Amino acid sequence: MTFISNRTGKPMGSLGNKGLNNDEMLKKKKDRKATLMAILFFLALFPIIWFGLEFLATEHPISQTLIAVNGKERVLKFSEKTRGYTQKDQTTGIRESGTSHYGYFLELVDSIANRSLHKLKFKAPVHNIQDTPKMYISSNGIIWLVSTTNGFRDELGFILKFSISNDNIKQLNYELDETYGIRDIVGGRVFLSKGNEFYTPYSPFFGGIYLDLETEKIVDDRKDPK
Repeated sequence: MTFISNRTGKPMGSLGNKGLNNDEMLKKKKDRKATLMAILFFLALFPIIWFGLEFLATEHPISQTLIAVNGKERVLKFSEKTRGYTQKDQTTGIRESGTSHYGYFLELVDSIANRSLHKLKFKAPVHNIQDTPKMYISSNGIIWLVSTTNGFRDELGFILKFSISNDNIKQLNYELDETYGIRDIVGGRVFLSKGNEFYTPYSPFFGGIYLDLETEKIVDDRKDPK
């Protein structure tokens, strides 16, 4: 829409460009285009940098287990991909070092031909991985990966569940009630704490709370459960 000045009778330009001549409007459009291009460039640059750093990361073995799948001997390998880094804190000026985590892998290998049959990559469901997950394979072939926590409700561990079918690894849905903290794993028992209760190690006499990975049931056999 164009307006006519009551005083001069000349066009005043569009509502968003009031008082601008053609050259100024053209410059404004170019500036907007340059700003948009810069934003798109940086948005595209971030994933390029991330995947570039992941390419430079190293895959480290965590554990491997000999298993039988449909009567055939297989090796199940569990590994993670990480990269060490050193950076300077902009506030304190102190150089800090740490490890960036890029994902975990489960790989099924033909133990006789030494050939990879299937490799599955997956992420940890928590940002802060406190403990390297331990693998447990139940009697029915379900694979469990358990990472414990020493913190309270703001510091979580995790439990992941997988299955193998036709030499393929598949991640299954599993969610532990968020009122429980994952504290320790011994064999097929994942020892838990409940709510804000202080965690005490499981006692054969006093009992405790644990997740039985064979039955997938939570057992509370404390002498005086609350």
